[in-house]
Amino acid sequence: MIFGVDYYPEHWDESEWENQARLMREGGFNTVRMGEFAWKLFEKEEGKLDFSFLDKAIDVLSKEGIKVILGTPTAAPPKWLVNKYDVLQRDKYGRKKGWGARRECCANNPDYIAKSEIIVTEMIKHYKDNPNVIAWQIDNEFGCHASTRCYCEHCRKKFGEWLEEKYGSIDNLNEKWGNVFWSLEYDSFDDIILPAYNSCEGAYGDLWSHNPALDLEFRRFSSDSWVKYQKLQIDILRKYTSAPITHNLMGHFSDIDAYDLSRDLDFVSWDNYPDNQWGDSEYEYVSMAHENMRGAKNKNFVVMEEQSGPAGWDILGSTPRPGQLRLWTYQAAAHGGEGIVYFRFRTALFGMEQYWYGVTDHDGVPRRRYYELKRTGEELQRLEKYIIGAENKYDALIVKSYDNSWGHDIKRHAAGYNYENHLYSFYKANADLNITTAVSKGGYDKYKAVYMIAYNIVNDAETAELREYVKNGGTLVLTFRSGTRDEYNRVRPLALPGVFKEMAGIEAVEFDAPRRNVSVCGGVNGTARIWCDIIEPDTAETICAYGSEYYKGKAAVTVNRYGKGRVYYIGCDLDDGAMREIVSVISKSAGIETIDAPKGVEIINRDGYKIVLNHNENAVCTGVRGRSLISGAEFDGTLEGYGAEFVVPCGP
Repeated sequence: MIFGVDYYPEHWDESEWENQARLMREGGFNTVRMGEFAWKLFEKEEGKLDFSFLDKAIDVLSKEGIKVILGTPTAAPPKWLVNKYDVLQRDKYGRKKGWGARRECCANNPDYIAKSEIIVTEMIKHYKDNPNVIAWQIDNEFGCHASTRCYCEHCRKKFGEWLEEKYGSIDNLNEKWGNVFWSLEYDSFDDIILPAYNSCEGAYGDLWSHNPALDLEFRRFSSDSWVKYQKLQIDILRKYTSAPITHNLMGHFSDIDAYDLSRDLDFVSWDNYPDNQWGDSEYEYVSMAHENMRGAKNKNFVVMEEQSGPAGWDILGSTPRPGQLRLWTYQAAAHGGEGIVYFRFRTALFGMEQYWYGVTDHDGVPRRRYYELKRTGEELQRLEKYIIGAENKYDALIVKSYDNSWGHDIKRHAAGYNYENHLYSFYKANADLNITTAVSKGGYDKYKAVYMIAYNIVNDAETAELREYVKNGGTLVLTFRSGTRDEYNRVRPLALPGVFKEMAGIEAVEFDAPRRNVSVCGGVNGTARIWCDIIEPDTAETICAYGSEYYKGKAAVTVNRYGKGRVYYIGCDLDDGAMREIVSVISKSAGIETIDAPKGVEIINRDGYKIVLNHNENAVCTGVRGRSLISGAEFDGTLEGYGAEFVVPCGP
């Protein structure tokens, strides 16, 4: 399996390369990813290409048995390119983004596209027969630094063409978008605007100030633009090589549709930093990100950048505690990671990421983190047959929809509402009950319970598929802000919850955004604060009701039998404890086993064995006993702080 490091030979004198490669080999690393930011070194002047420095680095690495994943360098254009060609993005205020960082170019700019084609073509022609190059990475982290949406004239024209292909006629677009509102009808696709700065922005606080249909379609178009730009590079590479091709996505990042972006890739990779300058993540949040990436293709993945030290750009996050790097590695493997590449081998002495520490510090001397990863790599090689091609036993599915992520961002409904956080609250509740839960879309029949959280933008085909799933015995979980909008971001002329009203067996006759705690009591006890649907059951049964406000006694959570299955409707946000309670109720009714383990213990189910992770700093009794697949010894259930085990259980 891939066990590697991200490496930048251009940051070091050639006299150091051999020693660095030797240390990599001695640490058990068999792969490096490199080249993704080296455009200027490959093409110092326009049209004058020279890959000799990278040739030398690959040769040095190969002598130590280390293979290479090469990145195309289009995320970091050289200064000569921006001097000669106007390729830089514009923000929504019309300002040109300056050169001097990365990801500043526009996916629809013809000059950027042309120069990208040249560098990628020359790079693959040069390395197509090199046996040490085992895979390719397209670019680097599409969309990072708020670079998904560009507001330049190239994008405006391409957006108009994209809309014309989709809608056929401008009259059809005007009707679907409701452009009669505020006299916004277009006469032709040449008139199409971008949702940039306008007279309403800022007048009433932070809000999106355009027709929500325009906003949604522009986000779809912008996502498609990067998918198309990536496909351009993939097609070039595939003319010359059969080596697998990937791109390093970013977990929870939602500006680009990960299902679309991963469609043309051989495998997904992604960049995982659990604790950095901007905060540390709950372990469930990291696990959900892994599942999000596995679900992008419903296929196992590689972590292309895994945190290996304290990380930040101008201030540092916490230093990973002894055992945490190993734990994070096993957490990735538990959720579908088939390979792991740590960022980076040696910490940079210069540039923006001087404080983004790697496997070794600035002096390059191996210390605790290096030796912890060396041990981890040795264990992974023994476990390889349990990692490559492994499949988890998923009982539940949380459906992530990029349309709904964008739609809820455009229309946020209530102060404090966040779609991504809403999804996470359900994943966290399932994870805390140790229910192995997928994050993806479609294929509902594989799961005992499907969570369609705030599924507001929904088309007729999706609705029909969900009806069949429930009629055939599935358990569907819906929430407030579901079923009320069509694919054009128009509100449907239906009572709440819109297209799901019949399945849910209810009508939400009113709603409230209380901005203060509202008690919920009955089968589940807790509080709501952001949103409360006031529910009148039709065929549904009430599970719990509101205990305060003018709607005291009205249903808050319901369940309805529909065909052979059930539909749960959760009409309010719930605190963590109540969320865990309701997920437990739902799981029991769906025949899903829950595991009551100590807080911070994560248990993932696979055929024949379990992966047990202790995210606590202290040792705990996990409740899982059996034979360790790592050591071969008996495992008594006690796991050291930040410990991990693959266990063949021996019973309760």
